[in-house]
Amino acid sequence: MSRTLKSVDIDPDLYEDFKKLAKSYGMSNKDLFGAMVRYFNATKADPRDPKADNPTDAIKALDRRLIGFIREQEKKILRPLSDDMQVLLNLLQEDLPKKIGQSQMRTLSGALKPDLLTDRFKTAIFIMDSPKSTPPANSNK
Repeated sequence: MSRTLKSVDIDPDLYEDFKKLAKSYGMSNKDLFGAMVRYFNATKADPRDPKADNPTDAIKALDRRLIGFIREQEKKILRPLSDDMQVLLNLLQEDLPKKIGQSQMRTLSGALKPDLLTDRFKTAIFIMDSPKSTPPANSNK
């Protein structure tokens, strides 16, 4: 299949700018023209509006918003949740064994389903059941 090359009329000053642009990207004029056509097809950017948002700037702005959202979730949800869990662990490990009897401790620890607990909670329950013993080795979470 033979291909017929086509030409494009362009203002001489614009052609000089085009050649400089191609050189700056290390491309031939033909390659740059093809890349430009593919770029506008892919991005749906309007070449008549050179002041349109730069996609890189839009991505950076979205990145900043996403990081801000994550930080806000960490501040409002994750840190308070972590603090609450630490209080609960301290209660199980230190306060509760001092305030209730050993039989009540066994009843309480028996009510907790071990397969739903993390290693930290398993250790806390072990300590709660026998505060003077050493905790078991870490198992899977």
